[in-house]
Amino acid sequence: MGIRRQLLALIALSLLATACTAASVAETTSSTSTTTTTPAPTTTTAAPTTTSSTTTTETPQSVALAGDLPPRAMDALEGFYNWLADDRNPEPPVPDSLLESFAGAEHDVPRAAIVKGEVHQLNTGDSVAVARVGEDTLLLVKDDKPWRLVGAILPGLSPWLGEGPKLLLVLGSDARAGQNQQKLRADSIHLVGVDPSRAEGSIVGFPRDSWVQGPAGGSKFTNVMANRGPEVMLETMTNLTELDIDGYVVTGFVGFEGLIGDLGGLRINLPRSISSGIKGWQDYPSGSQKLGPTAALRLARIRKTLPGGDFARSANHGLIMKAAMVMIQARGIDELPQMLDILLDNVWTDLTTEELLQYAASVFILSPEEMLNMVMPGSVGKAGTQSVVFLARRSPDIYADLADGVIDDE
Repeated sequence: MGIRRQLLALIALSLLATACTAASVAETTSSTSTTTTTPAPTTTTAAPTTTSSTTTTETPQSVALAGDLPPRAMDALEGFYNWLADDRNPEPPVPDSLLESFAGAEHDVPRAAIVKGEVHQLNTGDSVAVARVGEDTLLLVKDDKPWRLVGAILPGLSPWLGEGPKLLLVLGSDARAGQNQQKLRADSIHLVGVDPSRAEGSIVGFPRDSWVQGPAGGSKFTNVMANRGPEVMLETMTNLTELDIDGYVVTGFVGFEGLIGDLGGLRINLPRSISSGIKGWQDYPSGSQKLGPTAALRLARIRKTLPGGDFARSANHGLIMKAAMVMIQARGIDELPQMLDILLDNVWTDLTTEELLQYAASVFILSPEEMLNMVMPGSVGKAGTQSVVFLARRSPDIYADLADGVIDDE
């Protein structure tokens, strides 16, 4: 009986042990099942992450251009248009102000386009190009640096032709053939201002006998350049006006006639008739007329028969500049690269090729008929024995108004 109870107890213990083992296995299996089903939510979570990642790393839009411009010039254009189409593309190597000007701008950028361009190597060795992409006009330069974008005129947007407003000192020397055209007196003295963002500009003339402080003290403005050169004229003008002037362009009688000849003559509309008062020289009726190089130069030189004397002559110089702008516009911006060589053959300048191209291109965005052409006000008086012009007291206000390239208050 005792042995039987012991056997029963052993069997019971064995069953309990088996039950416990089974329970343990069941718990383990349940735990394993839970672990197996855990990755499912992780995969589901990853899916949106993967989808989101795919959206943010979508390939940026790009533009394919084809044309016969030099490869580096084409690269510069494609870099600009890729960025313009999608600013996730790398920023092109252009001035920050150009990027700021067109950042976020709404402009129809083609996915593919043919580039039409005019490339010209100047006599200086530098090369310039005007490229057309649809209705867009792009300016490029290659000097001691590779081809790069230096200007953009895009329909419906403000043009970008360099940093900020532009101010240029334009000088006409009274040097004759065989004389140094840069170191004789300056008979024509003008500041030409341009604000490309507004497509507006102004021409401001200074009577040649204006009394200014030159390197040798008080002097007629015309005499400052004599034996010194245009650099001293630029320094004197900067000191007088306190304006940030980009540089100068100077020509003499020979250069002036060369420019008019290369333009094919000068078509000008004179508001009133002008008598030369010089034997052998023609008179000029009012109205539209076309002048050859010699007749245009003589018109620019007439002074003594004009009611306003030197003031009126300076105003006539502004009329000649505006008339030349109209004729340049008629030739079209595509001819600009070749026209730069014509300019450089007849003038001297301290502008870089990039600056010269930007200034020349600004002619094509202006309305010459609407440009203000004014002469600084002043009164005739005496400085010792010299008859001079004393500029008006309000002159500083005019200079300040011109700082943005446009006279607004005259």
